Amino acid sequence: MKASVVFIAKNSKDINPKSKQAVPFYAALKSTAKGLDQLEKGIADKSPEMLKGLDTTGEGVTQLSTTWAIIRGAHPKSQVGRGVKSLDAAYEMYLSHFGPSVAILKKGGKKGKLTDAELAEIQGAGPKMEELIGNLKQAASSAKPKSYQHRMIADLISLATKILGIQGTDRGTYAKYQYQTGRLRNSMGAYGNISRYYYPDYYQSSWGKLTPFVNVLTSIFGGSAWGYYDGWNYYESSISNYGSYYESTSISTSISVTEVSSYEESVESYSEETATEEDTEDEEEIDEEQEEDEDDEEDDQSLADEAADCEDDDDGDGISDEEDEDDDNDGVSDEEDTDDDGDGEPDEEDADEDEEEEEEEDGEDEDCDGAADCDDGGCCEE
Repeated sequence: MKASVVFIAKNSKDINPKSKQAVPFYAALKSTAKGLDQLEKGIADKSPEMLKGLDTTGEGVTQLSTTWAIIRGAHPKSQVGRGVKSLDAAYEMYLSHFGPSVAILKKGGKKGKLTDAELAEIQGAGPKMEELIGNLKQAASSAKPKSYQHRMIADLISLATKILGIQGTDRGTYAKYQYQTGRLRNSMGAYGNISRYYYPDYYQSSWGKLTPFVNVLTSIFGGSAWGYYDGWNYYESSISNYGSYYESTSISTSISVTEVSSYEESVESYSEETATEEDTEDEEEIDEEQEEDEDDEEDDQSLADEAADCEDDDDGDGISDEEDEDDDNDGVSDEEDTDDDGDGEPDEEDADEDEEEEEEEDGEDEDCDGAADCDDGGCCEE
């Protein structure tokens, strides 16, 4: 994950750190770096700091992905998108194998019984989600139509509605609640920060009733998460099946140990107080009218997911690979490029270049409980 953060920092030279429009981008990069340091320390100390670092990292990744989704149109030749995709893949790999949902499932499996306290949390989640959805709909009514502010509120409504629809009283259900509320918490924190920077008037008028819910979401399904790690030496575990992980994060091989240290210092020294300039191109992207696709109502992919998860956009520049003449945005057209995935190995020698479509996605999470499908039974670990 750190190599991905450094790759992003290294390739963000055309995103002006002195501009007001770049504040949520660089603030997210700094927050993510801080979260990774906290995560690393928690693992080393075998302490709850690991989960705190994971939460900080999750919100940072969401904010970074969302900000990039908004402003990337002004940076068509940038490689930042590849770094965002790599960072998201690395974060999700860790979360789905060592995150709290996995720890919960290790305490009795999917069909295991819940304690009275856990059942009470599930029963109390419904009314909280209904109240949140009501407040989100009020915020949506005052958002500018076809704008990013409206899109972000729609994302939050979709995430909250998904939680409201979770049914069951077993341990697998509890894991789903834990994971999905975490996604919602990260998105609310990230979207709130972005709205505060990009749409201050709207933020002041509409986010007042929403902000307290971040604290509520932190307390439910997360307050006692560390207890589930009791007896599981996750820090000694490894992953045996990575699926397409190395393909998604191939850019990390281009980052040296020396660069990690130097760019980390640069990222951590960022201060939004120095961001006083205006970037008109980024501002145009921020204010751009969004298309509404009525046929895509069942697609719950968020704005952050669009930048980080898109399977048909290798470089994350917002242009599908089918239409993109330079899939990895390295400045060399696909016809002339001898290293399509940018991992430093020529395609003719690159074993994973041809395996990308053939690999079984054993690390996927089809039931959306936050644990890789193979990890529900522990088969992902060695």
